[in-house]
Amino acid sequence: MRRIILVVVALLTVVTWMYYSNDAAQTEQTSSKPVTVEVVTVEQGKLREQVHLLGNVFSAHSVNVKAEVDGRIDTIAVSSSQAVRAGQLLVQLDDRHQRAVLQREQARLDDILRQHQNLLQLLPKGATTQAEVDRYESQVAMQQAELALAEAALQDRAIRAPFSGKLGLVDLSPGQLVDSDTVLTTLDDANTLRLNVPVAARHLGRIEVGQQAKLHQAGLSSRIFNASVTSIDSRVRGESLNVYIQLSIDNQQAGIAPGTLVTGELDLSASERVLIPLQAIAYNGDRRFAYRVNQHVAEKVELELGQRGDNLVEVLSGLNAGEQVVNKGLVKLHDGIEVEVLN
Repeated sequence: MRRIILVVVALLTVVTWMYYSNDAAQTEQTSSKPVTVEVVTVEQGKLREQVHLLGNVFSAHSVNVKAEVDGRIDTIAVSSSQAVRAGQLLVQLDDRHQRAVLQREQARLDDILRQHQNLLQLLPKGATTQAEVDRYESQVAMQQAELALAEAALQDRAIRAPFSGKLGLVDLSPGQLVDSDTVLTTLDDANTLRLNVPVAARHLGRIEVGQQAKLHQAGLSSRIFNASVTSIDSRVRGESLNVYIQLSIDNQQAGIAPGTLVTGELDLSASERVLIPLQAIAYNGDRRFAYRVNQHVAEKVELELGQRGDNLVEVLSGLNAGEQVVNKGLVKLHDGIEVEVLN
């Protein structure tokens, strides 16, 4: 009986040993199988960075039309929302008094000129003196100045468009009394619009006059139009550390009204950089790594990173353009492991 028990125990020992030996062999075979990964090539390129723009557009030229002098409206020569050209008459004030003054000053000048001419004819005959001639020449100059003042006063009664553009509301009536503070209407040259927006001063070296931006009317993202940087402010605002840039918009293409709220993005200029996808980065605390593939072996390399874009990040050190790094299958990797590249 004892011998039987010993035989059974020996058989169980042999079977157990064979089982675990076979399992270890399978485990070793499984663990030596390469890890499947996908790789990407480290690129040399430009990282797209943008600044957000938001503001209200305004006309390149815009004025509140006012009279130079007080007076009563005689004629309203335009209507609301009318397109006008530079120099076109908008409103005429009663100018009867100024016309009478102009005629009087012109008559005085004509009289002085006649007397001056007579003196010039008498001077060679000795019938007058050079001093008298000189006195009349002074009177001629003075009267010409008086006539110029009368002409200017008459012109002040005619309010004309200072530049070509489109009028706002014209809410006036003939006979209405106005003064130099009364806004008769508004005038905008809306063919070109301007937009002043702040950007961080740290971006100054990456924004240049002539750069293009994409804008759209707030709430209407499908309606996109172009703008270009026309000027950059020379001062940085102390509290915000921002600097203002001005963009110009061809409103014949955009077709929006002055005062419209617009938003958009401006691409910052960038130099060539070493770039990898964000998903190719492994993290360990505050350290960043990537797995470089070299002859089917994954090499763990530590990275120093720079600027980030939407899906790419700049590599300052650790990788070179043209090398391959793992971007899918990082979880199973460690330094020196054999890999099988699927792509």
